[in-house]
Amino acid sequence: MRGVVSLAAALAIPLSTAAGAPFPDRDLILFITFGLIIVTLVGQGLVLPTVVSWLGLAHHAEDEREREHKAELAARSDALAVAQNHLQQLAARGRISPEVLAILQARHEYRVARLSSHASDGLDAASIAADLRAELIAAEREYIYRLLQDGRITDEARRRIERELDLEEASIACKKQGGVEPPL
Repeated sequence: MRGVVSLAAALAIPLSTAAGAPFPDRDLILFITFGLIIVTLVGQGLVLPTVVSWLGLAHHAEDEREREHKAELAARSDALAVAQNHLQQLAARGRISPEVLAILQARHEYRVARLSSHASDGLDAASIAADLRAELIAAEREYIYRLLQDGRITDEARRRIERELDLEEASIACKKQGGVEPPL
C-alpha cells in the first residue's frame, strides 16, 4: 500500500495541458515519485532492524515473555494447590474410595513434578524427551497401520488408538511452542 496513492496521483497528471502543450515536467514528477517510493520502502526495510536494536525492543519482548512464563507457572502452581486442597477435603469427608484417592493423588503428584521440572533449567532434557516421544508415536502409528492392513484390528479400533496418539502429539506440540505441556 505504501506509495500507491502517491504513484496514482502522479500518474493522474494529464499528458497535456488544456492548450494542448505537453504537461511541463510530468516525466520528472513520475521519476521523483517512483524514486521516493523505492527509497522509503528499501530505506525503512534496511534501517528498521537497526532502530529496533537501538531501542532495545527485542530485549523488552524477551523480558515480557519471561514475565508471562513465570506468571503462567505461578498460576498453574496455585491451581494445583487449590485442587490438592479440594481433593483432601473430599477425602476427609469420605466421599472418595481409597483406590480412587490413590489414583488421583498419583496423578496430582505427577502434575506437580512436571510443573516443578519446567520451573528449573532442565528444559533441554524435556525438549529431547519430547522429540523422542514424537518419534515413538510415529513408530506406534506405523505398527497400528500394519495391524490394520493385516486385518488384525478393525478400522474403528485404529481410529480410537490414533485419537489417543493425536492427543499425545498435541500435548507435545504445546510443549514445543513454549507452553507447559498439559498433563494427561
